[in-house]
Amino acid sequence: MNHDELLTELADILNADPAALSPETPLDAPLVWDSMALLAFLAFLRFRFGKILPGASCADFRTVGDLLRAAQ
Repeated sequence: MNHDELLTELADILNADPAALSPETPLDAPLVWDSMALLAFLAFLRFRFGKILPGASCADFRTVGDLLRAAQ
């Protein structure tokens, strides 16, 4: 999965326009980073990459870049 495809998936999870996302984009309004987005992100990582992250490990995520790094 390339960078643009990953951003498209993250945009879907965050209910955002992929063109508006960059690694520096904060995970706050207008993005939707809530418990449902967290669950969707964790499921995405598991089923797309086989990665299992504990939800608590995502507590320090502040930017889209944090999500991108977790997916690598």
